[in-house]
Amino acid sequence: MKRLKLAVLVCATVTLMLGDTTRKEIIACTPQQVRWFTPSYYTDGRERAQLFGDSSRGGAWIDRVRMPAGKRVLAHTHPQDELVTVIEGTWYVGQGTRFNSKELKAYPPGSFIVIPAGIAHFVEAKDGTVIVQLNGNGKFHTDYVEK
Repeated sequence: MKRLKLAVLVCATVTLMLGDTTRKEIIACTPQQVRWFTPSYYTDGRERAQLFGDSSRGGAWIDRVRMPAGKRVLAHTHPQDELVTVIEGTWYVGQGTRFNSKELKAYPPGSFIVIPAGIAHFVEAKDGTVIVQLNGNGKFHTDYVEK
């Protein structure tokens, strides 16, 4: 009886180990393949692209945001850390509960910024179009502290 239980356990383990027959392949897109869209909550010319996952549903995700020259986003927070990589243009970020251009710091392409959850901040695309990449895990949303 012990041998039968052991045999069943071994077979079950091997089946579980080999059971994932899902074909795995590389996921990639070139800049020309990025699909930009305007979410209903963007009313200022910004666009968003979902590269991986879905930030509105949770789980691991990677999005990009394209912000036209001269646009700014007033002070806001997020319930999770915001991990940002500047892809194109210079992104200006400031910390505080009210937009203050004197507090803006410039981040050129290649910069990486971590904005901790709950920290009020504001951004601007002063010099031209800016594209940033946002990475996260969990449902992402924005809470405006300045209207």
